[in-house]
Amino acid sequence: MIKAIATDMDGTFLNSQSDYDHSRFLKVFQELQARGIQFIAASGNPVYQLQRTFAEVKDDLVYVAENGVELIDHQKDVFVGQLDPQAVQSLVAEIQAIPHTKTILSGRHQAYWLGEIPADFQAIVERHYPGCQPIQSLAEVNDPIAKLMFEVPKERTEELRRQINWDYAGKLAAVSSGYGNLDIIVAGMDKAAGLRRYLADHRLTPAELMAFGDGQNDLTMLELAGESYAMANGIEAVKAVAKHQALSNDENGVLVAIENYLALN
Repeated sequence: MIKAIATDMDGTFLNSQSDYDHSRFLKVFQELQARGIQFIAASGNPVYQLQRTFAEVKDDLVYVAENGVELIDHQKDVFVGQLDPQAVQSLVAEIQAIPHTKTILSGRHQAYWLGEIPADFQAIVERHYPGCQPIQSLAEVNDPIAKLMFEVPKERTEELRRQINWDYAGKLAAVSSGYGNLDIIVAGMDKAAGLRRYLADHRLTPAELMAFGDGQNDLTMLELAGESYAMANGIEAVKAVAKHQALSNDENGVLVAIENYLALN
């Protein structure tokens, strides 16, 4: 029986307007609670943004945030990873040298954008990193950095992901949502790692986990879960790994699949 359900956010649980059917979700969530099934937000976004997304029930959720670098179990910080400062300095310099790139540094409670970015991109950043602050130098940041986010030319996303993983093996890991974004996290700490820790803490097995995803950064999570769903709008690599396919994010695919599971069990 399923005891935990983990879902990615952008392109998976959230629709194209970065929203979801709140009343439908709350009905499903209440049924999950009644059955002792934990809902887990597993996302590349920081926990403070996820808590705003689920404001009505934020203290009752588990968060595998920053692509697995942070695990927050209800209101308890189980672990919060930190990127190696020297590796951050080196990689940021490399990426900043590439034309048309943008850099976001994310700490546990605050995010920062480096240099000048267009107003339209600032609006996107604010949606994912509320309260993000501008900086001109890494020296201005005193917080431990949990994750870097690079906006890169879309056609170079995969090339850069592979190069970063080669150059910084053992220190940093690059994962991509497939939209020209690269998330840089602590090597060995991905969504699956965060979920394994949660399962171990609660004496659960991967067979008791259901997971939903659409992008490259969801692959390890889907490989871990006993019941895995690729979104209809997901990339082919995700569809190849997942055991099932859900409707698209614009068709409430996650909620429909959960409702079907609850109806059959």
